[in-house]
Amino acid sequence: MPVKKRTSVVKKTIEEVAIEKRQKISFEDTPEQMVKKKGDGFDYVETKYMRHMLDKSFPDWSWLPAPTNSVQFLGSEWVIVSGVLEITDTDLGTKRRFFSPGSARIQFKKGQPHTAENVIDIDKNVASANSYAFKRAVNRLTHIADDVYRYQVKDDFISENQKEAYSGLIEIAKQNGMTLSRSAKYKNKLKDLYQDEYELVFTHLEKEVDDLIKKNKTNNKEKVNA
Repeated sequence: MPVKKRTSVVKKTIEEVAIEKRQKISFEDTPEQMVKKKGDGFDYVETKYMRHMLDKSFPDWSWLPAPTNSVQFLGSEWVIVSGVLEITDTDLGTKRRFFSPGSARIQFKKGQPHTAENVIDIDKNVASANSYAFKRAVNRLTHIADDVYRYQVKDDFISENQKEAYSGLIEIAKQNGMTLSRSAKYKNKLKDLYQDEYELVFTHLEKEVDDLIKKNKTNNKEKVNA
């Protein structure tokens, strides 16, 4: 009677589970409808989206004022709001916090001196600064919207042997007539190549090389028979 092999199960530590959750959140795509663009061309997401995602992933959260000087005025032109985002990390069973400042320019009546009596809706200016601080804290602490704020970090790097194999294939491709623009495209791709797509790109390059070699063999045969 054949003996069944027992499959060993590797139990992950709570730290590993927590890290995997953060990485998963980091590489989630923010819906296009939620991504806005500032006047300077930079992308951002609105506060309501951050609140919604916090409620889904970390329902026990609080946005608290900084212990001291949570609201400050920089001269008469800027207001700075500082806060602390606190969440409960259910995987680790602990509280986690992140301090974040945010600033907004104070709005004055058009064409009037920048004095207190000419300030327009100071509460909205403070609210804007608070919103910037809050969104930064959410992103940095939880990794929500990392794709928008360019904070995604991949660590599945390819090995030196893989780099050598890839580069060697490019050289073979060039020797067999691959255009300079095409080979340069593959060479530049190597800088941003990670394990999750290495095999696909390498296989695609390998096929192009095989096609070039076959094409050259066919051309040589035709020359001989001519």
